[in-house]
Amino acid sequence: MSRMNSNTKVKVSMNRIKRNMRSCIFVLLSLYLVLLVYFAYTLFMYSDRWFADPGNTRVKVDMSNPRIIPGRIYDRNMLTLVETGTKTEDNGQVVFYRKYHELSRCAAHVIGNRQLGIGAETRFIKYLLGYDNNLIERVYQKAFLNREQGNNIILTIDIELQRYADEALGDRSGSIVLINPKNGEILAMVSHPDFDPSDPGKDMKNESLVNKAIYGKYPPGSIMKLITAAAAISHLEGAEEFTLECKGRTDIDGISVSCYSERAHGLVDMNRALEVSCNAYFAKLAVDLGWKNLRSIAERFGFNRDFIFEEVITTKSVFPTSGTKSTEELAWAGVGQDEVLVSPLHMALIASSIANDGKMPEPKLIHGIQRRNGSIVYKSGTKTALNTVPTEIAQALKGMMINAVEEGTGKKAYKQGIEIAGKTGTAEVGNGSLPHAWFIGFAPAEDPSIAIAVIIERAGSGGSEAAPVAGDLISRAIRLGY
Repeated sequence: MSRMNSNTKVKVSMNRIKRNMRSCIFVLLSLYLVLLVYFAYTLFMYSDRWFADPGNTRVKVDMSNPRIIPGRIYDRNMLTLVETGTKTEDNGQVVFYRKYHELSRCAAHVIGNRQLGIGAETRFIKYLLGYDNNLIERVYQKAFLNREQGNNIILTIDIELQRYADEALGDRSGSIVLINPKNGEILAMVSHPDFDPSDPGKDMKNESLVNKAIYGKYPPGSIMKLITAAAAISHLEGAEEFTLECKGRTDIDGISVSCYSERAHGLVDMNRALEVSCNAYFAKLAVDLGWKNLRSIAERFGFNRDFIFEEVITTKSVFPTSGTKSTEELAWAGVGQDEVLVSPLHMALIASSIANDGKMPEPKLIHGIQRRNGSIVYKSGTKTALNTVPTEIAQALKGMMINAVEEGTGKKAYKQGIEIAGKTGTAEVGNGSLPHAWFIGFAPAEDPSIAIAVIIERAGSGGSEAAPVAGDLISRAIRLGY
């Protein structure tokens, strides 16, 4: 009897061991599968970035004796910005070099420089060296050409519009982005201070190599009120009819909130408050909304999101995630201060999403690829990066932005014959410095074909400094046919 009990215990123990082993094997296989899926995901999402990394020895180009001659870079109208040239040295040796045309200077950060590891020269090296060619073409070149030939890339920028934007910013620090809100094509992208692509070390200044359009992080100031307005319409019943008496310095739930220059706006509703950019009104909306509701709409517009765009790498815009912050911090976050930070490209995309009935396009920098035989493969199709807000909310914001240009702080952006929708921003930076001047908007308002973001660092108010620059650029873009 005891022997039977002993055998039974052994069988039970063995069965338990088998079950535990099966569980362990299942867990290990599951973890292995998760690892494979993650590896496949990262390879799919980041492979182009890894390939283009300046540290990738496979794509290093020795211009003194290149195995592959890098292709040209054109603007969207096929004007040559960069090409590979040759020169003969005293010893008779032919040396290849990258020739940056004069026009390329105003698009320094877009074009970049391979040695510096920035811009299209680096980001699109796959195309410039012909690694995107099919197998037949690559075998043919290796077999029959003395030197392989890369492909030419056609950028989405219009160099004439780019030059005008560069001149409009002048010697001031900041950034300007112009984008087609319907398809996401970047028509101009300027960052100052800049550099000379043909001689990067010449007249170099601090931040010269930083493309502020995509990597700059700035407090948005009053342009953030568009997000707060969208959140209020989404979460607070009757928000558009809510009124508040602005006294220039107004008590909001025990917090003293001042408007710019402590100007009193009187009794305002949402439309009027956006028109005159009333801090008190939107601080009150932010407090009534609470962190969760305000943050949720901000994140629908792309805050706190790592954008993985195919052709553009950009920094993450930040909206504070902590719900334990004080009421005062919440109030100021609602008017674009506190710890809120944005990039100019992101703000141009937010303007595009409002123009586009809530659909934010994915930004594009490649208009087409020209093969060795001269044929051009155009990059068609529009990708939607985010669905931000419903159409009716986007339309409500659009109407308020039109009023802001026609009657409010954006008056200096107004252009006869062009209905422009926009919002100014004056972002305090402290330390006794003048504020950053912002303007974002789009035109023509009823059927937008151009969206813009302008930031001029430490320049003063957005209405007096950024708005006229934006108005002139929108007018120029429309005259060019955009």
